[in-house]
Amino acid sequence: MLNHPKEKHKTMNNDIDFTRIYDGERLIGVMNFNTMIPVEESLIRVLNVKINPNDSAAEKAYKILCSKELDWIQKNQDAIIRKAKKLYKMIVNGQANHNLKRRCLEFKKLEAVLAKRINKIE
Repeated sequence: MLNHPKEKHKTMNNDIDFTRIYDGERLIGVMNFNTMIPVEESLIRVLNVKINPNDSAAEKAYKILCSKELDWIQKNQDAIIRKAKKLYKMIVNGQANHNLKRRCLEFKKLEAVLAKRINKIE
């Protein structure tokens, strides 16, 4: 769902299944809601974005980028949740147009796969 921006993203408009993430005027990430997947909370792992003295330049740059994306996401979390729920409802209730439906993953099938995985873990 969270991705590095590509050249094409600079001209795409925010929509029900897509949002650009900016740091000031700089495009630093995009959220593709059409590829969102269900996740069991117990499977989530914390990403440490604290910069350590032994980090390479690339690691430092990545941690800074992740911190900026996380800050943006936290500031916009209510809008993100509303958008995700709206898209999910449109897809599972058959309210999305053909192009939107074609771009989206099959959310219900993914939920079934997750449910099977969870049952195997327990």
